[in-house]
Amino acid sequence: MSKEFIQEKRSNESLAKAVRQYRQLSYLTISKIADDFDIQYFKDYIQRKHYTDDLFLNWVKGVLKDSNFLSFAKYFKNPNPSASLIQSKVKEPLSRVFFSGDSHFNYVVKGKLEKCPYELEDSFENELLNAVLFNYNDIIVHDLSGVNKPFREIVGIDKVVSIETNKNSIKRIAYTAKTTINSEVVYGYAYIDETKYEFYNKEIELLSTNEHDLGFCPANFVIEKGFDNDPIAKESFFSYLKGDLIQYCFLKTIQRMVDVNGTTPIIVRPKTKNVTEASDDFDNRDGAPMSANKIGSQVPMEMRQTKSGGNSGSILQAGTDIEVPVHVKEDGSVDMDFIKNLLTFHYTPVEALKNLEDRIKKLENAILTSAIGDASEGKSPEGSKSDSEIRSVTVVSKQDKLRALSNAMTYSKSISDKTMLALAYGKENVKVDLFYGSDFFLETEKELYGLFEKAPNSVERTNILMRLSQRRSMFNKMKYNREFILYKLMPYSSDVDFDKALARENIVSNEIFIFQTQFNYWIGKFESQYGDIVIFWDNLGESKESEKIIYINDLIINLISKQNGGKETNN
Repeated sequence: MSKEFIQEKRSNESLAKAVRQYRQLSYLTISKIADDFDIQYFKDYIQRKHYTDDLFLNWVKGVLKDSNFLSFAKYFKNPNPSASLIQSKVKEPLSRVFFSGDSHFNYVVKGKLEKCPYELEDSFENELLNAVLFNYNDIIVHDLSGVNKPFREIVGIDKVVSIETNKNSIKRIAYTAKTTINSEVVYGYAYIDETKYEFYNKEIELLSTNEHDLGFCPANFVIEKGFDNDPIAKESFFSYLKGDLIQYCFLKTIQRMVDVNGTTPIIVRPKTKNVTEASDDFDNRDGAPMSANKIGSQVPMEMRQTKSGGNSGSILQAGTDIEVPVHVKEDGSVDMDFIKNLLTFHYTPVEALKNLEDRIKKLENAILTSAIGDASEGKSPEGSKSDSEIRSVTVVSKQDKLRALSNAMTYSKSISDKTMLALAYGKENVKVDLFYGSDFFLETEKELYGLFEKAPNSVERTNILMRLSQRRSMFNKMKYNREFILYKLMPYSSDVDFDKALARENIVSNEIFIFQTQFNYWIGKFESQYGDIVIFWDNLGESKESEKIIYINDLIINLISKQNGGKETNN
């Protein structure tokens, strides 16, 4: 049955669509290594009756004339402009998905809560982000390398030869792979379904079978949502940007071409006789400038282009030297206006360069806004919104993009982590609850301090301080853990609250006054006696957060009471 499944090439149409989609978008988002430029290759390319698999150049070839296409090809370089834009200005901002303030990763293995089981200690997260963004059609396959030793790998959609799905889940799959049998590497087909793993050689002869008891196929899609209702061809984060990315590549390459004309002009000059190729047109053997008679003695000829180095192309190419015949009047004298304008330099008009630059900038902003939700600059075009309002809209838009990515990552990792643990401990012995979060610290410190000043009560002020700490320490978990504990222990989170308390009699005890006004000193005093406060906090085990705060707070108050001659309190 599995042999026939491989031979049938189930869902072949959808697989071909998914592969085609991947190649088109990866060309524009990942690019490829640049080849050495070969003008003869592009000349032959023009003469071909059939186009190649180069999506972009095929399109350009159909838009431009042959001579202009050759000039364009000289300036088109890989990594191409759209891929450079995605990799430099889109990928990094989206990686903020790993730094959410409300993310959680909870695993229960055989009834015990674990932060991260060792089976999941791999580099899968970074691989998953790259797959979700750029290899969205790929499939995560899970297997065992030994007894209860699971591993996972991401299989490219172009390797899949047959697949059967039930909505978004995979029922069975076959893909090209290799394995080692008797110390020999064998290439063939891997087959996986809800009960077994099998491997066939290239001749589709069964070589090995291994059963599993998961009750479902240990393979899942990287992305949940299908493109155009296709369960196999998935929707990329860049699916609807393909047209804009193609246009961006085209305009950026055109800009490279015309920028040269902006600095290196086209020269128009008179054609004169007795000038060797090696000489300068203004060089005379006598050391004197050429006379009008000498110029006029030139026999009129058709305008022609001077070439250098055997390079060919349009006469509009930068640096072109065009020779024109001298204009002689009817009486045989040379037109003196011609002499005055002996040389003419033609540059690309500044207005045209500026217009092209503006078009590219608008297109780039549109791409960035669609991809990451942030490309706003300055004030709104209508002038009706303030900078703060624009900033607010931008933050919301960026949050939305990151939340969409978070949901996609959560979907893939939840299924994959559960499959990994199920292979190791049995599916009935594991539970997975994880979420990449929805709050990504997009406010600046200045904005948070502004909110702090406007906060209506101490609870809001404390929450904003906690958020500020998260914002500052999102790349340093240990620093955030420490600041979190300190903010919880501080009696009053702001001077405003402390001053209000002092204004009322018998509200602030002597110990609390000392603790608040000498906070850093007493934290240091506590750590000198009990050790690092973060480690002490962790050693309190699974106690509630409120219980830990009260316990540590009482220890510090006791230290203050003892030093000031008071009595220790009992708790």
